[in-house]
Amino acid sequence: DLMLRHGWCMGAIEPQLDLETKVVNTKQYAQSLTWLQALTWLLERMQMHRDSQSREVLQNWLKEREELRLRTKNLFNPQFGSIFRTCHNPTYFCRRLCRFSDVYMASISCLLNYDLSYTFYPLCTPL
Repeated sequence: DLMLRHGWCMGAIEPQLDLETKVVNTKQYAQSLTWLQALTWLLERMQMHRDSQSREVLQNWLKEREELRLRTKNLFNPQFGSIFRTCHNPTYFCRRLCRFSDVYMASISCLLNYDLSYTFYPLCTPL
């Protein structure tokens, strides 16, 4: 294995990343994702409160969270969503891509944004 013996890294060219990147870089996606994370944090903290008023707030937040998740999915592809996620989980494609490549891009021309002496340092996947 070249990676284990010589430290070589693997790159992947995936043209579908162009659309994914455009969506992820929109203001709408960034705001939606930020609010989705904040809403999830609120839900985690508030679920211990059992009075009727708190339960009602939780139900409203759950409904809003589900609508927001659907909206962010539809930004990519209404039928399938992102090529990287299915609901909460990474897709099979994402898992394979991360397993076999250290860096990936939509086109080889993406490398033109980097100096020839630039070194990519792949992230370690937590166990």
